[in-house]
Amino acid sequence: MVITIKKGASLNEIRKALAKLDKQKKKHSLKKHFGALKRGLDGLTYQKEARREY
Repeated sequence: MVITIKKGASLNEIRKALAKLDKQKKKHSLKKHFGALKRGLDGLTYQKEARREY
């Protein structure tokens, strides 16, 4: 994102432009939703039992 501040801008205009940049930085991470499950089970064994494939 590019924010242009014109020469002679007031202090309030500069603060508003900087506030827009701060809003862009506050992205939430989805990292906590991805990865392996921590159940202590073997995935293949669990699938076979769930599908009743013996």
